[in-house]
Amino acid sequence: MKWHPSVHGAKACYNELIASRLGQLIGAPILRGAVVYVPNEIIPDDHRADGAVAGFHFAVTSMDGENFVPAQHYGDIQNASELPRAAVHLGWLAVGDQEGHNQFLQRLEIRREGYPPMTTKRFKLVDMGQMFGNFNWDAATAGAPHTTYTLPAHLAATLTRAQLAPAMQALQAVDAGAIRDCFMECPDEWNVPAVDKEAGAARCIAAAAQIEQILHAGNPGIQ
Repeated sequence: MKWHPSVHGAKACYNELIASRLGQLIGAPILRGAVVYVPNEIIPDDHRADGAVAGFHFAVTSMDGENFVPAQHYGDIQNASELPRAAVHLGWLAVGDQEGHNQFLQRLEIRREGYPPMTTKRFKLVDMGQMFGNFNWDAATAGAPHTTYTLPAHLAATLTRAQLAPAMQALQAVDAGAIRDCFMECPDEWNVPAVDKEAGAARCIAAAAQIEQILHAGNPGIQ
């Protein structure tokens, strides 16, 4: 759950929602988020102390998981083939705070039927609040698309240009109208101006066309 208004900034919940929708367009390993209504009577006291109020908020379904520790977990995940799309998603949206904060999660999917129990471990992107590198972007600051993006070093180390190519092609094949649609619907009480929605969509459409330059310029070590 991410409460709106968020302590992180005016666009935090909106960014989470849009990033989840956009990630699904390209098959990125990202948690599927949704808008939920939370009534006042079920808000925990500790969340209320942090400013939680009744209304519409961003949430993902409950799941088993743990923080992703690169040195330990890259060898454990069963969805390594999705890492290029994770990288393209981060570069496309210029998601900020990637090295200093854990934006990744190792999802544990446990098959409880049969014997022995089976656990599937998957790399998942989480915490997209700093889309465009800013919790508080608007039409004025969204501006032109970025021209470079440096991936987290541990993720870049797992990739080659040949692996990235199909993921970048998948992004460039996404219809501009589908990208724009991802930005348009959110609760009125989130107070996202129409001009901001249009600016965000325009930036993403432009960045999709330039994704190869964005990732290659920011990650020259990927061969």
